[in-house]
Amino acid sequence: MITIRDIAKRAGVSASTASRALNNNSRISEATIKKVKKIANEMGYLPDYNAKNLTNGEANAVGVVFPVGNETASNPFFINILSGINSELVKRQYSLSVAIANTKEGLLENVRSMVLQGKIKRFVLLYSKSNDIVSQFLRDKKLRFVVIGQPTLERDFYVDNNNVEAGITATKFLLNNLHVKNPVFVESARDWTYEQQRYQGFKKVSNENLVDFDKVKVSSKNVESIDDFIFKHPQVDGIVSTDDFRGLRFLNHFKRIYPKKDLSVVGFNKSFPAALVQSEFHSIDVFPEQMGIKTVILLFSDLENPEINLKRHLIVSHQISSYTGI
Repeated sequence: MITIRDIAKRAGVSASTASRALNNNSRISEATIKKVKKIANEMGYLPDYNAKNLTNGEANAVGVVFPVGNETASNPFFINILSGINSELVKRQYSLSVAIANTKEGLLENVRSMVLQGKIKRFVLLYSKSNDIVSQFLRDKKLRFVVIGQPTLERDFYVDNNNVEAGITATKFLLNNLHVKNPVFVESARDWTYEQQRYQGFKKVSNENLVDFDKVKVSSKNVESIDDFIFKHPQVDGIVSTDDFRGLRFLNHFKRIYPKKDLSVVGFNKSFPAALVQSEFHSIDVFPEQMGIKTVILLFSDLENPEINLKRHLIVSHQISSYTGI
C-alpha cells in the first residue's frame, strides 16, 4: 500500500509537506502541490478517507439516487452500474447508500435525510432531468455529485455515452445489416434526454437513406395505443428501441397481432440472457459497469486526479451486440 512517506520520498519533500500538498494547504506553493499530486496519481495513491472524514464530519458513504418509478431498481442496466460503483467505492473504504421513491417529493426527502442526518456529501444521480428538484437541492447545498447521462446544466459533472452516435450505430445496423425498410423508433413517455439524442441519430440515418420512419411511445400504461399503432402500421419491419425492455414489449404486441410476420429489433443495454431472446433481437451494449466505475473516478477526482476534475465529464464507448452471436 502506497503511503504519504513513499510519495514524499519520490517528490523530495518531507512527509508533512506532502500531506499538506495533497490537502491543498495554502502554505504550500502551487508548483509543489501539482508535483506531489502528479506523483501520488502515478503511484496509485488513495487517501485515507476514514481519517479525513472523521475531521470534516463526512460519512464514508456515497448516495446513489435512482430515477422516480417502481421499475428502475430491478433493471439490469442499473444493477450493472451499481456493481461498477461499488467496486470502486470498496477501494476507497466507502459504502453505497441508495435513494428510491415513487414520487419526486419522496425522492427529495430521502436525499435530504441522507445529507442532514446521514452526513453524506457525495452523490451519484442515475438520471438527468430538466428542473430536477434533487439535483437543485444538491447544488444549493454545494455538495459534489455526478450525473449519469447528459446534464441539463453545463457545470454539472457527468458520465455518459455518445447517445447520438449510439443511435446512428443502431439505425445503420437495422437498415444495412438487417435490411429493414420501414423502421420505427420506440421510446418511453418520460422524455429523457438520452432518448432524444438517440432519436437524433435514428432520424439522421433514416433521412440519409431516404427511408420513411415513424416514432411511438411504449409503456405499461398505454397498451391500447401501442396496439392501435401496430394495426395502423402493418408495414413496420424493424425498430430501434431506447432500451431492451421497451423493444421486447413492442415485439410481443407486434407478434400477437401479426404472428407470421418478422420484426427486427435493435435495443439498448443488453439486458436479457441470450436464451430468452429471439434471433431477430440485437442490442447496443453501453457498458454500464464501466459507467459506474468512471462515475466514482470522476466523483473523487477533486481529491485524486485534478486533470479529470477539470474535464468535468467522462465518456464511455458503445458496441452493437447480438444475443445469438451472429
